[in-house]
Amino acid sequence: MPIECLISFDNNPQGVYYAGQELSGVVDLSVDATKRIKGIHVTVSGYAKIRWIKKGYPRDSERAMCRAYRSYLSSRSYVLGSCANNSSIDWPAGEYSYTFHVILPDNLPTSFDGKYGQIHYEIITTIERAARHPKVFKLPFTVIQPLDLNADAIYRVPLEILDRKRFWSFCCPTGPLTVKFSTPYCGYAPGQKIHFVLYINNESSIDIIECEVKLKQEVSYESHDPQHEYRYDKHLIARKQFGNVLRWSRKVYRGYLDLPSIPPTSVKPTCPISVNYSIKIIVNPTEFHWKLKLKIPLTIGSIPIMDGPEALLRFNRQQQQHQVVSQNLQMSTQQRQRDRDRDRDMNVDRERDRDRDRDRISASVQQRRISSINNNNNNHGRLVGGLLPTNSNMNMITNVSPTPTSSTPSSTPTTAALRPTAMPAILVTSDSDNPPDYIPMMPPSYEDAMALSEKFSDDTEFLTNVSMSSILSAQADVTTKTLYDESSSRLRLTLSCQDSAAPETDEDLAPNTRGGEPPSCEKK
Repeated sequence: MPIECLISFDNNPQGVYYAGQELSGVVDLSVDATKRIKGIHVTVSGYAKIRWIKKGYPRDSERAMCRAYRSYLSSRSYVLGSCANNSSIDWPAGEYSYTFHVILPDNLPTSFDGKYGQIHYEIITTIERAARHPKVFKLPFTVIQPLDLNADAIYRVPLEILDRKRFWSFCCPTGPLTVKFSTPYCGYAPGQKIHFVLYINNESSIDIIECEVKLKQEVSYESHDPQHEYRYDKHLIARKQFGNVLRWSRKVYRGYLDLPSIPPTSVKPTCPISVNYSIKIIVNPTEFHWKLKLKIPLTIGSIPIMDGPEALLRFNRQQQQHQVVSQNLQMSTQQRQRDRDRDRDMNVDRERDRDRDRDRISASVQQRRISSINNNNNNHGRLVGGLLPTNSNMNMITNVSPTPTSSTPSSTPTTAALRPTAMPAILVTSDSDNPPDYIPMMPPSYEDAMALSEKFSDDTEFLTNVSMSSILSAQADVTTKTLYDESSSRLRLTLSCQDSAAPETDEDLAPNTRGGEPPSCEKK
């Protein structure tokens, strides 16, 4: 399963914000296996981008790319890892939640998407992977530049336009055609209705077959590369049609235009994309006469005009609700941060308890091992597990097995042939009447073993690679003695007598161990 990402906004599922507001949210990530990554960062981005192709003149094959780019918002924060170094970290499998928080600047233009360009805002979550392309997740959001129509009294002024036109018939002018259009205000907000009055006085001899009122959006695009140029685009927002007006008559039409959710008028020209609105009145006469067209600008804001005490109370109530929502948002963000800190502290305490339990278990296991070793040492009468005999009558005997000669029959395998390759060994013996005393101690080092070997025997040739932790399972009635050693590779030794028969008693071995010459032996 790939990495899953879910980006959500706090108390704003639509993701619509005013410039200057606080934007916050949560990024939820889910990963099924441990990933090798460099870091994870969340970026709040906003930009305006323009692009179109200009055809050449006089040939269409000569084209130029006209473009412009302007960045308004770029806030990046690392939630895991850092940009200081290029080292990689292991991201364990599980579910993770990261928060982001940013204050939007006051001068951000309103989001827009047009034919030749766009003003776009988005949240980008980037997972930088080692030796691979980064994994990117995006979520757009909408920014509205607030335009309060109550802040300036000019938006409360009624909007009126008046125009007259004369037609020509048989080389003589006709009577005038008078058209008057008026609205209560010159500023409106999305969701409102633009009520208007259209007055037509036709004193000419030409009939008017149709009248039309339109609300149009005009967008201008400004490019800077390779040169300074403009492009314009127009969109129809709302339209209302009326009937005819006969010659030498007059009519008054009343109607309204519904305003959908559209971006407000661009008041501050700081963006290469500018949005404006206008109302266009078209009066269409019969035959081959020119149309009468009137155009009047209109301002579209984000906060409508409030009239009367009720409207003022409604506006104040909306402001209070907005403040309450902002306070709740801030409190919820702080509460969420406190919950995360508490969970983090609980996880740290839980890890500390687990480490303490592991140390306690390790100490208990180590104590049981030491007790077991001490019990084994008390049950054995030989040099086992680091017990060193201290009785002065201890004897050390080293023998080797004889080298087989060619006269030995090959058909019958001998005991020497079946034994492994003879190696030097140590035999620890003691008098049955005076058993040796043992004291618990750690296994000696190599230098201590050599010193002890020089103390108990003059011939140290066969004690070079022998550890004092080795013991010989000595049996008096066997010819071959084999050492029991914890290290099977270096300290396993065998001992065999030079004569065909092993010595019967300890007196046979005593001259060799009490200063006499040791028997001739050789390493196998």
